[in-house]
Amino acid sequence: MKKLYLLRHAKSSWDNPLLSDYDRPLNSRGRRQARAMGRFFREQAFEIDGILCSSALRTRQTLDLLLESYAYKGDIAYRDEIYASSVSILINLIQQTELNSLLLIGHNPEIESLAANLSGQVLIMPTCQLAVIDMENGNLELFTRPEEAKKSKR
Repeated sequence: MKKLYLLRHAKSSWDNPLLSDYDRPLNSRGRRQARAMGRFFREQAFEIDGILCSSALRTRQTLDLLLESYAYKGDIAYRDEIYASSVSILINLIQQTELNSLLLIGHNPEIESLAANLSGQVLIMPTCQLAVIDMENGNLELFTRPEEAKKSKR
């Protein structure tokens, strides 16, 4: 694999205490973040060959909203093991793909730890943070969120 796109899900809601963590939806801020990230993906013309997404509701919603703006036609795999995972499980999933580029949408602390592990940098990944890693040399190519993407256009 040449390029790995790591995305933490957008901001989720804590409004309903009866919902399990797995079933928490995005809140209004999260929906805005995910749509902004989709526009950013389109503007950057990212070439993604495959998507692995946690099967938790908030990650699926993040991807659905991102795809409203970003025209992606490839395969999407929703994987239960991405939710409450570990870095070693995520690395194993990545190594199983035979793609040039992959978008992985997951959760903290695992997605943050994976980004740090692969890039050799200490990275803090708040909601809807994107890390793009050149897997051939371990370089962090891009580290941004939708709000930062908007600021860079000024």
